[in-house]
Amino acid sequence: MATGMLVNGKWTNEVYQQDPQGRFMRNPTKFRNWIRADGSTDYKPASERYHLYISYACPWAHRTLIMRALKGLEEAITLSIVDPLMDKDG
Repeated sequence: MATGMLVNGKWTNEVYQQDPQGRFMRNPTKFRNWIRADGSTDYKPASERYHLYISYACPWAHRTLIMRALKGLEEAITLSIVDPLMDKDG
């Protein structure tokens, strides 16, 4: 099965980077900030401003669903569940 993803506006089939020994190398995250109720951060809290796309096949997505529920954000952050299987175009 061919997989790929959009990285900085360019489609790539390289799903993850590897070091010379073939080990997985995690890219630094581009999102390191907070959303605070008092509005003191760059990202302001607003109902329906944020939308979460998840696949049940992804363990990281599962964690976001748990946190969304624990924080009581189900009404504030809408959700779309995507197909866990990818075709040749992702």
